[in-house]
Amino acid sequence: MDTGSSIALLLRSDDTPSPDDCNLSEILEFFGIPWMALTVSEANEGNVASLMASHPQFSVLTSASCLAKALRPCKAGTFPDWLAAATSVFVYGFQAADRGRALLRQITGDPDAEIDGIEARPTTVFVTDTFPDMCGPMSALQIQLEPGAADAALVIRDDGELQSILGAPEGHLFVGFANAGVRFFADASLAMVDICERAATYFDVKKRFAGAVPVVMYLKWSFRDVCWTTSETNACLIIDDPPLWPRYGFLDFGELLRLADKQTFATTVAFIPWNWRRTNRDTVAAFRRNSGKLSVCVHGCDHTRGEFSARSADLLDRRLKTARRRMRSLLNETALDHENVMVFPQGAFSPEAASALKRNGFFAAVNTEVAPADDASNETTLADLWSVAIVRYGGFSIYTRRYIHHGIENFAFDGILGKPCFVAGHHDIFRDHGSQLAEFLQQLASLRWKLCWRTLGDAVCRSYGIRPDDGTITVKMFAEQLRIENGEAMARRILVVKQEPQIASLKEVTVNQDAVAYEYGDGCVRVVVDIPPGRAADIRCVHHERPDACPDSESVSYRIQVAVRRYLSELRDNYGHLFRFGV
Repeated sequence: MDTGSSIALLLRSDDTPSPDDCNLSEILEFFGIPWMALTVSEANEGNVASLMASHPQFSVLTSASCLAKALRPCKAGTFPDWLAAATSVFVYGFQAADRGRALLRQITGDPDAEIDGIEARPTTVFVTDTFPDMCGPMSALQIQLEPGAADAALVIRDDGELQSILGAPEGHLFVGFANAGVRFFADASLAMVDICERAATYFDVKKRFAGAVPVVMYLKWSFRDVCWTTSETNACLIIDDPPLWPRYGFLDFGELLRLADKQTFATTVAFIPWNWRRTNRDTVAAFRRNSGKLSVCVHGCDHTRGEFSARSADLLDRRLKTARRRMRSLLNETALDHENVMVFPQGAFSPEAASALKRNGFFAAVNTEVAPADDASNETTLADLWSVAIVRYGGFSIYTRRYIHHGIENFAFDGILGKPCFVAGHHDIFRDHGSQLAEFLQQLASLRWKLCWRTLGDAVCRSYGIRPDDGTITVKMFAEQLRIENGEAMARRILVVKQEPQIASLKEVTVNQDAVAYEYGDGCVRVVVDIPPGRAADIRCVHHERPDACPDSESVSYRIQVAVRRYLSELRDNYGHLFRFGV
């Protein structure tokens, strides 16, 4: 059936749920997919009729060991009615033992099917280009996996009915087939990833493929009508550090604009507020003329090492007040406004920095580092990395970004998850007149997704989760500001839900600058918004500021240290490469 499933049936053993059962249920919860557990005994006793009546479209997810137990009463070549009634069956965990091999041969009909262990060696994954509805932006990619990223492959005779979704030289990592009227999807992964585990660095499919990529592809496809999704992938190129001069290191703003015109992308400069007095009139004018392609956001304050990894609320407030004052001065002097998004210097931040940004008028942060600078305070999980944004710290959104060297496969997997496409770089990304960047942008453009290039603030505000819910469209808001448009011919009612653990800090919720009523419960703010046809809604969560906080009054010695640091950095960026690369 092509309309998708409405509920997941998690088949598990009669005993306590296994770690993989728990991991799979956490993944289902993460995507907002309704699910029910069914034990092997309940299935064999025929206790599925009531489920089939209330949920005519369901899919079964199970380990190979559980499915083998459930199929023991069946005659060869037959399957129970409840399994045949499923839209599809997802099976994983084929151990290379007699029982796992026997099940694989039973469900494929191939008497010679085998399981090949590949954990100790690297391999190449070939993503099919014939199933874009499931593979999305990963379609047709070739991915070089590191040893341990994949643990097994299924070797099955192809009689023309197999659909290899994720293939490798050793066999199939993920494959679809039908047998006796049942549509199976077999995942060679031996176990499901634990998305609740702590994560100190970004998620990399080249290292964590098994138990992650196949199940995400399947769930986003099979339950596309009920899980959280996105209507588009917002993208932005973020360049750290450069002042607004015609040229900085390898970056030439005129050349950047010509490349943007040719390849249609948008760029935001992570601008150091300390540089607000040091701008070029013509460069600033180019930003104002090209506001849809060029913008600036806030990159720290003085850009000193670890300035936002501090734990003191007072110190963080003072630094943010100073940064805001400088950005207002930039606006007053040049008429160039900025986007209230923070990019942390060196990626270093503390949990307290997120709350400080919220009460100082910022609506999001964008960062390469995914965990606080102090390992002891790290609460980031894999689920946070799979989410549109990390909201672990004070309910404030930290969107993640990637460098080109992370690989096109990671950007593509982020796209399947519904994350925005934020490309990070410094001036050296424009080495050789931006040839490497241009090639990578062409790769992004060739992927099968709806990529919408916007400046960073606009991209952040339009990156949210959405799903239908009993006739109402529910929107999961991440940033403190949300922009959503109604392109339909009739009015559209949406329920906006935003996680807010610090409700006392919330001053008001506004829609198109008018304060509106909202509800609060289960740690979430909820507000109903009606959007007329052809109109847009700008929804903001406004927070109380600390009235006693004031901008920093730096000592003379500190100001000298900052100035020396900035000038030495500029010397390195503008001239150091001449010696490094022989220019």
